[in-house]
Amino acid sequence: MKNNTLLKMFSKNLLDKIRQSRLDLLIYGIFFLMLLYVNGYLMIFIKTELLIDHILDAGINYDAFRDIRITNDNLEQARQKVDKLINRHPQLEQYSYIDATAFITFSMLARDYDLINHKVIDEKLFLKGIGRLVATESFKELYEYYKAILSDLMYFPVPKLASGEADISFSDTWFNARHYGGIRRHEGTDLMASNNIRGFFPIISITDGVVENMGWLEKGGYRVGVRSTSGSYFYYAHLSSYAPELKEGDMVIAGQLLGFMGDSGYGPEGTIGQFDVHLHLGIYVDSVFGELSVNPYWILKILEDKRITYKSN
Repeated sequence: MKNNTLLKMFSKNLLDKIRQSRLDLLIYGIFFLMLLYVNGYLMIFIKTELLIDHILDAGINYDAFRDIRITNDNLEQARQKVDKLINRHPQLEQYSYIDATAFITFSMLARDYDLINHKVIDEKLFLKGIGRLVATESFKELYEYYKAILSDLMYFPVPKLASGEADISFSDTWFNARHYGGIRRHEGTDLMASNNIRGFFPIISITDGVVENMGWLEKGGYRVGVRSTSGSYFYYAHLSSYAPELKEGDMVIAGQLLGFMGDSGYGPEGTIGQFDVHLHLGIYVDSVFGELSVNPYWILKILEDKRITYKSN
């Protein structure tokens, strides 16, 4: 009888210790998870602050900015993220810089101006950093550049021909060497005619805007310059002819005929045949340094799926 009592006491003590051990393990486990969560949050906070500090210290890298490495998917992601933020926090709609252009600007700064190989930043990073960034002149300056370039894009400048008898091609030749008139850099993109026939391909306006310049330039030949609604300057060069009755000061709408692709330029007015038939497209923004060219290549890639088709009569 005595032995049974001792056995029961021993068993009870053992069970109590096991229960306590389990409780201790549970408490330690919860504490450990909380520590991981706090440390993780702290690491994210520190990483975010360091990134913002780096952006503020670096300022604007103008050479990297001018390459405009962005895709249509990036633009759509930015729009979707803004919509999500405003749906969750409707009060944000009243604030400046809570828009897709600010998302793109912040993302470019955070991703070394390369959204071809990186994604748009997430909403959490945007909300944590936008307040500090918009207080700086460099962010506001860059924001205005992206707004001017990206806001008015509507159509690819060379319509597709329904007949399919010829088409155009283009590649990224930004800053490639050019030699006419001295060694210089190519500040645009050339859209080449597959049939090399001047006057064959129509050229249309990418944006709404005003015809700011027309006429002959030694290097550009017959050209049209359109100032878009948001302020970018779109330069269409080496034309063979202009759209009938088009003149400086005219308002144009996106998709309106400006002229026809040619091979004019590299000499006095009327010079043709110095190179293959193509459209030279240039895009410029007014900057603190004056007129600044940017790479049209990625803009053209964005517009490839917004190409009008022309049918033959």
